[in-house]
Amino acid sequence: MKSDELQIILQQIRDGDELARERMIRHYKPYIINVAGKVSKKFVSWNDEESSIALLAFNKALDHFEEEAGRTFLNYVYLLIHRDLIDYYRKENKETHFSYQSTSEDEKSIDHESDLAIAQYEKEIQAHELIEEILELDLTLQQYKIAFEELEKHSPKHRDTREDLFDIAHTIAEDDECTDLLISKKKLPSSLIVKKYGWKKKTLERHRKYLITLIVIALNPQWEQLSQYVRKKGTE
Repeated sequence: MKSDELQIILQQIRDGDELARERMIRHYKPYIINVAGKVSKKFVSWNDEESSIALLAFNKALDHFEEEAGRTFLNYVYLLIHRDLIDYYRKENKETHFSYQSTSEDEKSIDHESDLAIAQYEKEIQAHELIEEILELDLTLQQYKIAFEELEKHSPKHRDTREDLFDIAHTIAEDDECTDLLISKKKLPSSLIVKKYGWKKKTLERHRKYLITLIVIALNPQWEQLSQYVRKKGTE
């Protein structure tokens, strides 16, 4: 989440917008659980006491985080969860889990662990977003009588060919006349493309499903994870 967007949402929360608070909790839930488990050194579910403590700490972060303090929001969340869970274990006579003293070395260790937790969280979020985007793509491709599952079969075997098709798809996606026909007719306007750009019709038809998929993805820039995933697969 970008800094400007975060500050706007935090201000909404501090102005009493409980829906904004709930959206933040839902968005960062995987991170909250991940940190609670990492600090507790065990598997933690959303129903465990550790998660409840972590959630309270997260709410404190929503209410009190200041960007000028020198930490990122997620670093700050990690620090609060870490400290609150330590206090919890101490009160519950579970000090075997931790030996904590507030020293500069401890702060460095917390920052390092926080960075690892953030990296894991971002990886999980990206995976979730990719799945969501694939489902959206699949629904869109059904209009063109293409199933996402069959794309692997229709993917060109040669890397150079895939790169050429990426370039073709990008060009067509920026051509309003071609994309209007593609979207309205739900089929590749091969004759028009050949006429305008001189590409071989045989090439277009042979890779029709793969090319349509690339164009559809190019026309939906909000599918960031999917675009990166397909591009990566195309250059392997």
